[in-house]
Amino acid sequence: MSVDTKMPPKQNFFKVSGVLIQKKDNSKHGFSMFVKAIDDNHAVILVRDYLKNNAPTGNSIIQGIEKIIE
Repeated sequence: MSVDTKMPPKQNFFKVSGVLIQKKDNSKHGFSMFVKAIDDNHAVILVRDYLKNNAPTGNSIIQGIEKIIE
């Protein structure tokens, strides 16, 4: 029996910023989040999922993604 000993993909830190638009009154609120992800697309997926579960109902517009160099 062989054991798969692949290394997990390298992850980087990303700063994702944008605007939340609340559904009830169309108010806009800026946000910035730091996430650890494989690439910028993965960072956006993680942020959108977090906002879907934790932010007030509405839309999110991603305006910037910045890779943070350690």
